[in-house]
Formats: sequence, C-alpha cells, structure tokens
Amino acid sequence: MIADLKESSKALEARKLKIDRVIQALEAEVEKEGGVNDVAGDESEGGGDTEELQDDSETSLSI
Repeated sequence: MIADLKESSKALEARKLKIDRVIQALEAEVEKEGGVNDVAGDESEGGGDTEELQDDSETSLSI
C-alpha cells in the first residue's frame, strides 16, 4: 500500500510539473502581448476556448 501511495505521489508530481510549465508558457505569452492576466475562472470573454489536458500516463489513483 505504501508503495502504491509513493507511486501515486510521483505521478501527481509529474502532472503538477506539466501544469506548471503550461502556466509559465501562458504567463510568458500574456506578458509578451502586453496583456493583463485574467481573473481566475473568468471566462466571460473569449468564448471559453479551453482545452482538456490529457494525461498520457497509465497511472490510476484508485486505492
């Protein structure tokens, strides 16, 4: 059980790092364009154009 938890923790850390890189790229793009960061969760402008992030690992968090 502990080994499973450690494996899940590593998988979550890897996903967090991917998300952090996406955030950094988006922030750099906003800064490059001279725009202002949107308020979190405010999708009233832009038509809600979002993509679902797909995890390409085969990990599962079922315990």
